[in-house]
Amino acid sequence: MKKILCIGDSLTLPRGEDVKYENTWFYLLKHYFQDIDFISFFKRGITTNILVQEGGGDKNTAEKYPFGADCLEHYKPNIIILQLGIVDCAPRLLKQGMETKLVNHLPKKIANIYIKLIKTTRKRNTANTYVSLKKFEDNLINYFERCKNQNIEKLIIIKIAIPSQEMVDKNPEIIKNVIKYNAVYDKLEKKYPFVNSINPLDSSKTNEIIFTDGYHPNAKGNTFVYSELKDFFE
Repeated sequence: MKKILCIGDSLTLPRGEDVKYENTWFYLLKHYFQDIDFISFFKRGITTNILVQEGGGDKNTAEKYPFGADCLEHYKPNIIILQLGIVDCAPRLLKQGMETKLVNHLPKKIANIYIKLIKTTRKRNTANTYVSLKKFEDNLINYFERCKNQNIEKLIIIKIAIPSQEMVDKNPEIIKNVIKYNAVYDKLEKKYPFVNSINPLDSSKTNEIIFTDGYHPNAKGNTFVYSELKDFFE
């Protein structure tokens, strides 16, 4: 049986009554193609760091199973679907590094006061991201090279979507970073023949409401993703 490993952040997951599990593109694919083993590796808030940091194993298995093995080597899939990037690239209020570590170690009440104060003097900055543009590309190259060594038939990227105005109002610089990070996907798609990308959630291409909160796909948004992915397996 063909194995398809699906890796993604909260965009892939149910969201209460707005998006039930049965509405997700993962369920729709699994329900339609019952002769394929769809494997889910979904976690809220993850970045492309997951591709190179998880599942390294102990010292005895580190060489055989490199860090990131939970996203590849442990499953030995035929095909991979990847939906990551928005958590990597979204401009943040806090500077990554010492400031973020400090705030994370403060008592919650004090941290909230600090953040409220910062909001009066600072805006979200495209340079303040969980994963820098260079690290994002390095993570993907590391992963794609391992995929090549594993003879992956196809790796399908669901590109980082242009958010709706609701999210842009909260994070005005976000579109700039979405474009920059998607350009890395475009660059690597040309380099690796087994890599294919789709962009079914680009709100700039449709007048329909496809997000629950300006970014997370609603039930209709999930059908858009499902429809484009389905074409690869027909």
